[in-house]
Amino acid sequence: MAGLSSRMWVDTDFIKRLPNLPSDVQKAAQIAVRKTNQWFRHITMTELGYELAIDNKAALRSRFKVYRQGGVRARLWVGIRDIGVHRLGKPVQQKEGVAVGERFFEKAFISPMNSSELLVFRRTGKHRSQIEMVQLDIADEAEEIIGSYQADLNRKFEEIFTREFHRLYST
Repeated sequence: MAGLSSRMWVDTDFIKRLPNLPSDVQKAAQIAVRKTNQWFRHITMTELGYELAIDNKAALRSRFKVYRQGGVRARLWVGIRDIGVHRLGKPVQQKEGVAVGERFFEKAFISPMNSSELLVFRRTGKHRSQIEMVQLDIADEAEEIIGSYQADLNRKFEEIFTREFHRLYST
């Protein structure tokens, strides 16, 4: 799974019903959509980082991408594939496995394996070459957190649109 498959929409249809208003309405709506998308990225990334005890700067920033699509549209891509546990903090080798942050992974070991970072691996078989990177599944938590913000998304858009509209007309 490369990204979140569900879609969330901000209701901007009211702008189409107001064709006689100046182009500033369109401009305010574009700014509001962009700012709403940035707010949504920030709030979901922060909450997911808190829920999973992940430093969102290191592990989550590359998994939340904002795309502008012109007009009154914007898109937020969320990568929900598993995260390598080496991104949770500095891995420390211990007798029974590897500790990363507050988590402990039994029978794991640290190795750079053609990387500049220390990665955490686990053996999957008896042979030396049968290893896999230890990863943390974030898909369920990400979908739950993102889905919980649908009602807030429209409310936040209306709030930002009103603020931008007043800002454009007050100057």
